[in-house]
Amino acid sequence: MKKILALLLGAAMLFGVFSAVGCASKVPLEYTEYKASGTEGAEYDEEIIYQNDLNTRGADPSVIYIDEGEQAGYFYMYVTGIGRGYECFRSKDLNTWEKVGVAYEYTRFEDGDILYTSFATSNHWAPEVIYDEELGLYMLFYSAGNNMSFYLDCAVSAVPQGPFVQYAKYIEDLELPESATQEERQELAYWQEKLAPYRDDAKAADLDREAGTVYVYPPLVDFRNMRAQKEGESESDYISAGSEDGYMKVIDACPFIDPVSGAKYLYFVRDLGESGETQHQYATSSIAVIAMDANWRPLLDENDNYASVKLLTEVNRKNVGDGLEDSKMNEGNVNEGPYMLYNSENGKYYLLYSCNSYWEKMYSVRVAVGDSPTGPFTKLMRDEGGWLLYADPSCSWISGTGHNSVAEKDGKQYIVYHEHTNRASGSGTRAIGFDELVWVTNQDGLLIPHVNGGSWSYMPQTTGEWSNIAPEATAKASNVQEGSSAAYVNDGAVKFHDDGVISELVLDAGEAEITLTFADYREVRALFVFNSYYYEQAFGRISSVEFTCKDETGKKVIAYTEALDFDWDRYYADDEYIPGGSFVIGFEPMLVKEIVIRLPESNAVRAISDIVVLGK
Repeated sequence: MKKILALLLGAAMLFGVFSAVGCASKVPLEYTEYKASGTEGAEYDEEIIYQNDLNTRGADPSVIYIDEGEQAGYFYMYVTGIGRGYECFRSKDLNTWEKVGVAYEYTRFEDGDILYTSFATSNHWAPEVIYDEELGLYMLFYSAGNNMSFYLDCAVSAVPQGPFVQYAKYIEDLELPESATQEERQELAYWQEKLAPYRDDAKAADLDREAGTVYVYPPLVDFRNMRAQKEGESESDYISAGSEDGYMKVIDACPFIDPVSGAKYLYFVRDLGESGETQHQYATSSIAVIAMDANWRPLLDENDNYASVKLLTEVNRKNVGDGLEDSKMNEGNVNEGPYMLYNSENGKYYLLYSCNSYWEKMYSVRVAVGDSPTGPFTKLMRDEGGWLLYADPSCSWISGTGHNSVAEKDGKQYIVYHEHTNRASGSGTRAIGFDELVWVTNQDGLLIPHVNGGSWSYMPQTTGEWSNIAPEATAKASNVQEGSSAAYVNDGAVKFHDDGVISELVLDAGEAEITLTFADYREVRALFVFNSYYYEQAFGRISSVEFTCKDETGKKVIAYTEALDFDWDRYYADDEYIPGGSFVIGFEPMLVKEIVIRLPESNAVRAISDIVVLGK
């Protein structure tokens, strides 16, 4: 693609091949300095850079990475959008998506005079796909309903692109192998009967058909009988149901397989507002969990009731059952969009959830932490790193970053979310963005997820063959302010918010030099130097960057750049400083042992948020 600003400062270089100038050990580097000069839609090298251009419309993205089979190497994404089901997209880099088609469309077919249809024909919201290796199936969980009466359901496919088949229809046609036990056969027969299509004359009348000609496939999880199931329990013990029959409107299904026990769970939201069932409405939404069996059916007790349904969050309360609400939590009246992460390093479970309304600028992702998949979970406050992905109210460059999933590839994690296409003020129109998720330690010593974003700037593309190898280097710096550390410059975390969790390398007035040294020569393709989050500590120039390399003969050569200038036109506009901006250069791959970044004389204190080296 066209490169924005090319500074050609020598002959071509590939894998340490340089033009030699006499016997000099220093040679100019041929590189491209990437600047967009404040323009939208500028082109860049997608091999090393991504930008959240918001070209793919959709909401509530579910993204998985395929690492084997015909679709290996692709991320697959499913979004809310078409109402009658879910569209499917795929991408190699999480940024450029191609539409594969409709992965799931509600059940509807005729057999003679009988119409068979799903319980829901519209309002299909928030898909979440998981691959169950034990079953060899992709499971698409979703919420759907008619007239705002929502239930949780599932659809099944052997391939990520679908077509997915509604679970009730799938199980109707399921045949067990000859090796199946009698218990397995009895269990299947039970669920085939429970999920069998039932005659619905009311729906027949709605469709202007004769009575007895419409049969409906029911949802997998039906919360119309919660009061009877939970009789005798207090509201804090379960999902309180205020209607006469115990109906709960539920949305945002999210499956999770516990990597420790192998147990399966389905997280969901007890929704607020209009329920479609006239008896009861809730003023707030909350997140809950239901235990599932090995085949993703609700786990039942001896009375054929749901064995385990548990409330996990309450709006503006750190823990379920807390007394007064905490206004500092600033969650509005919404807790929704659950997604579960497990960290094997400390054995903690991290419940990611969204708060505030989806059309508001402060729609955002928060974090609660627990010791098991069913909690109890404690929400982390902002200064503890609990505000994972959000827009500050006053900024004009990002809005409504929420309802996420997390995709993993080659040991790296990426948070995929929707955000408003109107970045200044927000709206209901949403598109897909993503950023890298890394793990850091907060001031209390707790390992927490951190997002390098939500980003608007040029960001390092780490989903391809190049990744950030800077954390593997030893970092040193001169003129470091007392209390700061060179270790902050290659910890992999870019500071996007003033929440006190992420630290920057702060340099005193004067000249400064930052050095990254690798244990051995590494193949390097690009360099990002992220400026300070704080405008007062941001700097406008790098004097030069020197790369200690090998030339084609194996001789050590120092390849250098000229001065690099910060793209103020892009990152300071209308009296607003936009954090996340960086100095970016790309070049042909070369073998590098050491990188020295020199900053010129300055009367001001300066800071570097992070340095990213794309390499192998």
